Amino acid sequence: MELLNKILAKFKRGKGADVGVYGSDVGENGGEARRNGIEAGGEVDFLKKISKAGNKKRKDVIYGVYDNKSDSITERFNDFLVDHSSVSIKEKSYFFHMLAVMVDAGIPVVHALKAYAGRTSNERFARVLKTIAYNSEHGFSLSDAMVGFQDVFTEVEIGVIKSGEAVGKLDVMLFKLSDQVGRDHDLRMKLWGASFYPLSVLAILLIVGVAMLVWVFPTLLNLLSEGGVGFGDLPLSTRILMHVNNFVTGYYWLILLAIFGMYGLFKAYTSTDAGATAWDYVKIRLPAIGLLLRRYYVLQFVSLMGVLMEAGLPVIQCLEITANAIPNRIFKLKIRDIVENVKKGGKISESISDTEFLFPPEVVEMLRVGESTASLGKVSEKVSVQYQMEIDHSLKKLTSIFEPVMILLVGVFVAVLALAVMSPIFNLGSTIS
Repeated sequence: MELLNKILAKFKRGKGADVGVYGSDVGENGGEARRNGIEAGGEVDFLKKISKAGNKKRKDVIYGVYDNKSDSITERFNDFLVDHSSVSIKEKSYFFHMLAVMVDAGIPVVHALKAYAGRTSNERFARVLKTIAYNSEHGFSLSDAMVGFQDVFTEVEIGVIKSGEAVGKLDVMLFKLSDQVGRDHDLRMKLWGASFYPLSVLAILLIVGVAMLVWVFPTLLNLLSEGGVGFGDLPLSTRILMHVNNFVTGYYWLILLAIFGMYGLFKAYTSTDAGATAWDYVKIRLPAIGLLLRRYYVLQFVSLMGVLMEAGLPVIQCLEITANAIPNRIFKLKIRDIVENVKKGGKISESISDTEFLFPPEVVEMLRVGESTASLGKVSEKVSVQYQMEIDHSLKKLTSIFEPVMILLVGVFVAVLALAVMSPIFNLGSTIS
């Protein structure tokens, strides 16, 4: 009888475990869940935790409406940091693509803006999009609402969207804009990747050289002086490094002052129109790098002209927007000169034919064909694709040149240090013997 009572009690406990919080008998599944250490109530709690983790509250900030004067100093300081942060080109490229997809699917622009603002991880961009959506709800067009954030959206992007709204092809223009911004981002990443290797090698060599002069070389000098090795008995490389070491350790403050002073003078000079123009000219005249920069600016010119003209903007407006978008002042001056010639009835190809240094003959001929066939936008896009390939080839070529040069530089650096450090040690050993 006692054994039967134990069996019934055990069966009742198992039955209760299977019912769980759902109020139904789940049979073997409940038993399996219990064996895995998960109660039905635990499952609900787990789902609640997931839901809370995915619903992080974000401040609903609308610029021009939101007021943080009553907030704490910490919150206001955080708002200051967020409002002065940047939005990456990659983020904008993905935004334009997703906005194009949603608009093409029939979702209203305002709802699409709010949807993307809710999923982006960039707090600054989320606030900008919420403000644009708010202004769009109150009578502004998308392009007019974006004008208030020219630190986020460029004149080219606003112009393309404005033309897309005018002709009723906003989704098409957004896809083109997404492709253009994405290619620009990829090219910048390739330029940075090509320059990272030589810059990192030079930085490491500089750090190693300073460390040798500050910590290793003084110890070596003490060892030599204790061993009775005179200054005249040292190799030439060691004597040169001794003078460098004495100058660096004795006048490091003067070196830092000179570096910061020269940098300040350089920034002050390049902040003027004449200085900035002269520096931009020097950059495009540099060996190897100058050619790459000129190709990059030509690529910007033809790609922007292609996108803007395909968007339906007038030629003069396309040129003016392109001139403002290109950072190099030499190209800016030339494009503005093209604008004046076009206003007088001239052609773009004729205006750039006299500056072969900036615009190669093949670009002139392609644009001439585009003007003669009334397809300048499409021809410009084809030229941009060709120049994209040429820049990729140039980057690979530069990288293949930099690698052996960097290896040679590191070898010379190591050899000089070895001669300067090891030779007196060998001499000291010979003296002791």
